[in-house]
Amino acid sequence: MPLFYATNRRTIESALPQAIYLGLEMDYNKETNEVEYSICTNDGNYSIDFEVSSIDVSDISKKESHKNVEYIERITKIIFEKILAYAKSQNYKIHAIGLGAHIKNRESTGQINGKNAKALLFEAQGLASKLWLEYDILPFIIGTRGRSIDERACSAVRKAVIWLCPQMPGSIPRISVGYRHEVEVDLNGMIKLVDLVHYENTVCPETWKILLQLVDQLKSKGIKASFFNATPQGGGVALMRHALIRLCRLLKLDIHWYVAKPRPEIFDITKRKFHNILQGVGPSDARLTQDDKDAFIAWSDNNVERFWDDEDGPIKTSDVIIIDDPQVCGIIPHIKKLNPTCKVIFRSHIESKLLCYAIKLIINNPTGPQAEVWDFLCGFISQADLFVSHPIANFVPDNVPSEKVVLLPASTDPLDGLNKELSELDLNYYKMVYNRLSIDQCGVVIDFNRPYIIQVARFDPSKGIPLVIESFKIFRDKLKKEGWPSEKMPSLIICGASSIDDPDGSPIFEQTCMLLQRPKYSDIADDVSVVRLPACDQIFNAMLRCARVALQLSTREGFEIKVTEALAKGVPVVAFKAGGIPLQIKHGETGFLVDIGDTAQVANHLFALFTNDELYKKMSFLGRSSLNEQYFTVFQTVNWLYLIDTLASIRWKNMTSKTNDVVIGNAKWVKDLWTEQFGLNNLGQNNMDSHL
Repeated sequence: MPLFYATNRRTIESALPQAIYLGLEMDYNKETNEVEYSICTNDGNYSIDFEVSSIDVSDISKKESHKNVEYIERITKIIFEKILAYAKSQNYKIHAIGLGAHIKNRESTGQINGKNAKALLFEAQGLASKLWLEYDILPFIIGTRGRSIDERACSAVRKAVIWLCPQMPGSIPRISVGYRHEVEVDLNGMIKLVDLVHYENTVCPETWKILLQLVDQLKSKGIKASFFNATPQGGGVALMRHALIRLCRLLKLDIHWYVAKPRPEIFDITKRKFHNILQGVGPSDARLTQDDKDAFIAWSDNNVERFWDDEDGPIKTSDVIIIDDPQVCGIIPHIKKLNPTCKVIFRSHIESKLLCYAIKLIINNPTGPQAEVWDFLCGFISQADLFVSHPIANFVPDNVPSEKVVLLPASTDPLDGLNKELSELDLNYYKMVYNRLSIDQCGVVIDFNRPYIIQVARFDPSKGIPLVIESFKIFRDKLKKEGWPSEKMPSLIICGASSIDDPDGSPIFEQTCMLLQRPKYSDIADDVSVVRLPACDQIFNAMLRCARVALQLSTREGFEIKVTEALAKGVPVVAFKAGGIPLQIKHGETGFLVDIGDTAQVANHLFALFTNDELYKKMSFLGRSSLNEQYFTVFQTVNWLYLIDTLASIRWKNMTSKTNDVVIGNAKWVKDLWTEQFGLNNLGQNNMDSHL
């Protein structure tokens, strides 16, 4: 049967490709030495096309060497060539493929080279990971039943489609939060993006060796660890946890991730009052009331009682628990009560800088609103056994004992949708998707034939969005004075995602749009796109990868993951000297650091990067070459596994000796602790630019 039915869809080059989804089922026919396959096309509603065919592999099955590799390469090459040619001819964008893993009642007799034909396809560097890394297609491993491969292919795509969110661009898998509110990363393994070999290639051999050694130690001791935070999607914490749990699943570790039950009124308290009062922003008369405290404690209690406090639950069965943000610190007293010997890590990340700033305000006003908030939070946080902070000296409050402090930067994943390479075809697709969203939300169309500047950040009061617009206005005025024609003028993109614990997102978005309506900005308003993006990593990837310059004008934040991602893509960054930014940006080499609020200087640096090609090429090259593996998922996982293994060992020692005198902190970087233990120096400093 020929490849699908021949259809003649009339399209134009600028038309957004239609999203489609495929089901792929294969069987090995032992009698004919052929791989039989079926491809079913679904438009998100029902099946619209199909093909049933076969691939002759008789010559491969008779060879003695490299048979499995050649077998996989032969069938994947032929099938990929067909489906990609089909998609191009019909102006389709393939978002996902359901790979049918046929469930049989008895052992299959269809084997090649002594191995089940289906198993070969899902081995390292096999079909699934190739779909994701090379073709930007989300691979689902779907269990199917049926009499024919055609029926099973149809079943595979139907099951895959129901796990995708019904929103543009159509490739966003649903977040799966299961029993006990555990985040089931990659739909509990149904989505298979990468294999261990891909992670191994992102770090040096010494780092990988230590990772495997720590994995063996945790498995032999039967150690269980659990992460707790407020949200499964949106923001840097969720991004890092998806990557870490994905790797831990591949390593078969007993490490889990749980999220609290969403309550908008609680997130309003934790975001607007905890954060804003500690920062000294917002209404001057804002106070944390007793009702706020009671509501937060009741919500924390309810989460524990509803999801986590049973005998088989994560609190009683974990050796180490990580509280991943202050919003869930209210469960720490429950952990100490239900599992007294369990070790608790409080990870402060960027919020610790807020605490430092707040403590300065508290010194001047010990009965003020900052003191009320800090005293309330400190009642929970002080019960933790270890305080993990971003590695900036003034991020750690003075009243946190240094022996309980370790330093750990944030990380990004070189293999996820935010960082993986995208083809020119896919880059153009996501640009079109972005413009569709931009038209809907702010009425602006970005001309991607012209260069653009981008700031990727949530719509939050601390992100400095008005300063971004002011800087862009000054920069454009400088270009006008130099006689730049309007058709070459750069544009500005301000975009970010949102999350369920983001009460400021909509108000700040609206304020930004209203700001651009002022007469002062009338000459740039049509070139400024303001968009709240869906949680599609590839859109962020494409927008950042194709930008001329990235801005990060946050006024109070710490480590910005987007800075690392921009530098890795060769995009110079202009940033305020806030928080952990200097860790990544080398002033004058990979970007520019500016005093907070100095929009004129930001504009000057933008002007230099647009008018001095030699400077731009130098910074772009240095940005790519300066990044090292310590900011990647594998290295970060080693950090966490070391902390988990060490604290679990301390727990058992304390249970035996009834003492609590063992410390591992002393305000050291976590990487320094384990590299010292393993006798390694300068680990993680190698250049990993080829992986991003």
